[in-house]
Amino acid sequence: MVTISGGRNDAGYWRGEAERWRGEAEAAAAENVALRVRVGELEGQVAALSEKLATLAKLAFGASSEKKKSPAGSAAAGAEGSGGPGGSGRRRRGQQPGSRGHGRRDYSGLETTEEIHDVPEQERVCPGCGTGYVPFGEETSGQIDWRVQITRVVHRRPTYRRSCR
Repeated sequence: MVTISGGRNDAGYWRGEAERWRGEAEAAAAENVALRVRVGELEGQVAALSEKLATLAKLAFGASSEKKKSPAGSAAAGAEGSGGPGGSGRRRRGQQPGSRGHGRRDYSGLETTEEIHDVPEQERVCPGCGTGYVPFGEETSGQIDWRVQITRVVHRRPTYRRSCR
């Protein structure tokens, strides 16, 4: 077979291509080593940040709030009560039957602000005859409002009825 100088079958051309590919492979290998080092550094940072996150989460949320069963759980639960309708020997959760309960707290000692919500005077008339309504009591409700200082807000809404028959 005859080779034409300068063509694709020329040995010099293929040697040049092989050298070029060797250079690119060496560069890729060097880049691969650098990237592996970078990945190692980043994995170390991730581990450090995960540890820091776990520490901060433990500080923020504390120990688990879930109730854990004690090792002697069944013996202690059996001694607490007669069980319930299921007869499992465990007390039901929540307020127990027959207990007094706590009721509502008394907030009457807090600083109080009154807001009066009244109907405009032009709307306090009988739509049929135009006679004005007369007061006969009021509805009062309380709201506990807290900003920087706790206050008790009393809402008063005067009520009216017709004065005509």
